Parts: sequence; C-alpha cells; structure tokens
Amino acid sequence: MAKEVQIAGAGLAGLVAGITLARQGFRVKISEARPNIGGKMRYADSTLMNPTQIEKHLGVKVDEALEPWPYTRVWAYGKKYELPNPKGVQSFTVERGGGKTSLENVLYRQAIKEGVEITLGQSLSKQELKELPPGSIIATGLDRKAFEAMNIPCRPFFCHMTTGTGDPSRPGVIVYFDHFTREFGYYFQANGSAGSLVFSVQRPLVDGEKQDFRRLLHENDGVDFSGWNDNIAGWAAWPLAAWRNLRLMQDDKILAGTLAGVVSPILLFGVNGALLSGKIAAMAVTNRDQAIKEFKRIAPLYYPQFTFRKLREYAPHVFLKPLIRGILSSYHPSLFPWLMLFALWPPGYHR
Repeated sequence: MAKEVQIAGAGLAGLVAGITLARQGFRVKISEARPNIGGKMRYADSTLMNPTQIEKHLGVKVDEALEPWPYTRVWAYGKKYELPNPKGVQSFTVERGGGKTSLENVLYRQAIKEGVEITLGQSLSKQELKELPPGSIIATGLDRKAFEAMNIPCRPFFCHMTTGTGDPSRPGVIVYFDHFTREFGYYFQANGSAGSLVFSVQRPLVDGEKQDFRRLLHENDGVDFSGWNDNIAGWAAWPLAAWRNLRLMQDDKILAGTLAGVVSPILLFGVNGALLSGKIAAMAVTNRDQAIKEFKRIAPLYYPQFTFRKLREYAPHVFLKPLIRGILSSYHPSLFPWLMLFALWPPGYHR
C-alpha cells in the first residue's frame, strides 16, 4: 500500500506539493478549509516569473493563469511614473482566487488528474493542525490560526480591499505610495479579474486613510469599485515578525508557502516562493537534509530585504518620499539598477 501524506491547505504550495508526491507514488490527502478552490474572490497578483523554468523544474503548467505585465504605473506622493519592465525579465500578472483560470484552479485540475484526494470545506482547528502525523505538510497561506498553532511569530495583515472587473485600457499594475500608509496601495488585474487594496502591518488603517486611497484611485486612474471591506484583517497574518521565520521545518511538520516565510519582505511577492516551496516540501518527505539545503537557497536576498523593511516601517514620510522618488527616477529598463532589482527580486526566482 502506498504511503499516505497529509497536507493542510490547497493553495499554490499545497497543490504543488500534492502533485509532486502523487507522481512519486504517494497517496496524498489535502484538507482545504474553503468550500471551493481559491475562495470566493477573483483577484490578481503580480510577479517576476519564468513560466518555462517553472514547468521544467516543477512539472506544472501555469500559463493559463498568466497575463503579460509590460509596465507599471506608480504614483509616488503625487508624482506619476510609467515604468516599463526590465529588459530581459519576464513579468506577469497572475489570476488568483475562485475563477476558472485562477492559478489555484489551474493547479487543482492538474492535482486531480494525478490522483490527489482533496477534501473541501474541512477547516482544521489549531489542535488538529498540531496533531497531524509527523511529516505532514502545512501550507495554509495567510491563515493566522496556523501561525499560532505552530508557534510561529506573525504580524496582522490590516487590509482594505475590494474586487471587480478589469479594464484592458489600464495597466495591469498601478501602485500608490503616499501618506496613507508606510506600505502601499495597489490596483491589479489579470484575465478580467481586478481589484484594489491598501494595507498596513503596523496598525489598522483609519477611515481617512482608506478614503484618501480610494479618492486618488478615482481622481488619477478613474478606478471606482464598490464593496470595499476589511474582512481579510480578521483572519490573515504575515510572517514578518521575526528574522527566523524563513523556515522549512517546525517541530515534526513540514512548512510551505507563506507559513514557511517565502514572501518578499519588501513588496510581498509570494507566487514564485509558494510554487517552489511546495516542491521542496514534497522533497522533505523523502529527503529532509536535501530539502533543507535547497530551501536555504530559495531567497538569497531575504535578510537584507528584511532589514530594509524594518528601516522603512519606522521611517517618516519626509524621508520615504525622496527615497522612493529617487529610486523610481533612477530606473531604466536597460540598466535595471541594483536597487530596483533588490526591491523586486522575489523568493524562488531563477531557482
């Protein structure tokens, strides 16, 4: 009888881990808290990515969920920048969530084809997560409950967000740096799915800050959404509370995705890291030492990026304004300055 491996979470990392293990002959059972793959929302993510390398290294196809991301519009304290992407670097917006062509559902169909058993609507309690068999994989994304169950320091994700339909005439990514947060506001679209958010990891955003962001979206880019909410803040967390949060193992469990800390500390890119960490988590089932060695190579810029994040979090806007404008003003797609590369480089890129 094939050995059984249990996975908590049918997100990007959990599905890649499941696909990998099923191909190796394991019986894979994934428990997913949501009643459908990807949840209720349809939204978009963005990342630097090489789909050919992803398919070759991980054995999964991702193209269906991708849309080329040729340039970014950035508003930095009222000044507009139109930035073409770096020469020779592939960049994409990624459909996420519950849509048929979301990356979650693209991977889900591949997992089912490989015989992975996925139970939807099965939310595991903290105690149930702790009691999973040794060698189980926990890939529960932003879920604060899992961080607490595994005793991993985390920070709340205070997010004001909405989703809707995209407009092909707009750039796929619009970023706002301004006084309403030390993080950033963000408009995104891919495959017709779109939305916008502004967030903080220090404290909840106040009504005036949320209103300022929505007003600038309307005035500068003609973006108008309804249904804004703060629901994510009630359950989500980021692994940004401690240096040591980049980890593959915790006690006798294997971690993957956001729970493993493979998120860019600066711009929070996490798609590449989630995909690759799923593969490494599967490797840890059969060869823990090799998996740990590979995991240590997943985010070469993590610690300097984490240091930069800490400095930025507490810097006053009078300092952030010239710093961010200076970085943006110095950018050229053919030169791709090291400072911009440093900010954009996501975990798992070029691995």
